[in-house]
Amino acid sequence: MRKTLFIIIIVSLPILSFAQLSEYLEDDPEPTITKHRGMAYSLLETGSGLGLFYELPIEHFFHLGIGFDAFMLRDRNEINYVDIYGYNRVYGKQNNVFLFDLLFTAKKRLFVDKVDDSFRPYVTAGVGPVFGMNFPEIDRDAQGVKLKDQFRWTAAAVVGAGLDADVDGKYFFGLRMQYRFMPFTEKLGERSDHSMIDIRLEIGQRF
Repeated sequence: MRKTLFIIIIVSLPILSFAQLSEYLEDDPEPTITKHRGMAYSLLETGSGLGLFYELPIEHFFHLGIGFDAFMLRDRNEINYVDIYGYNRVYGKQNNVFLFDLLFTAKKRLFVDKVDDSFRPYVTAGVGPVFGMNFPEIDRDAQGVKLKDQFRWTAAAVVGAGLDADVDGKYFFGLRMQYRFMPFTEKLGERSDHSMIDIRLEIGQRF
């Protein structure tokens, strides 16, 4: 009888120890979805820009949002340099093109159950209006035609993919590669189609 009781105790010890240990082990946290807001910097093929964004969560790990961006573009042959006296100089600049967009966006998180909640890959798309301005640096073009300030509207779209990574849980750093479709019906600066690749860096807050 004592031998049987001893065997039962020996067999039961690992089970009891595991049961006690499981009380202290936490389950993997469930994926979360929160509101987002923040600032962005875009490096374009022909310039750069700054932006703001705000995103609201909906079902199935989607976000719907709105973003505003302002871009300053450079000419194709524009060169910036420092002269022998230490002054910044610009060569080949003929236009001052500025673009302002207001995009309504949708963002879908990917691999929700396979990637840690602090790393969130996603795909995104957006549409909205773009307003463009150009203030020529020169009075006349190569044919002698007098140049005027230009003001244009167009509809734009964007598609891309990226990754958000948490910093201290409350804030996040985002990196996105996207393509902007911005064709104007008339020439703005050097060209009418300002569609281009955009490498976008974001600093945001989850709340």
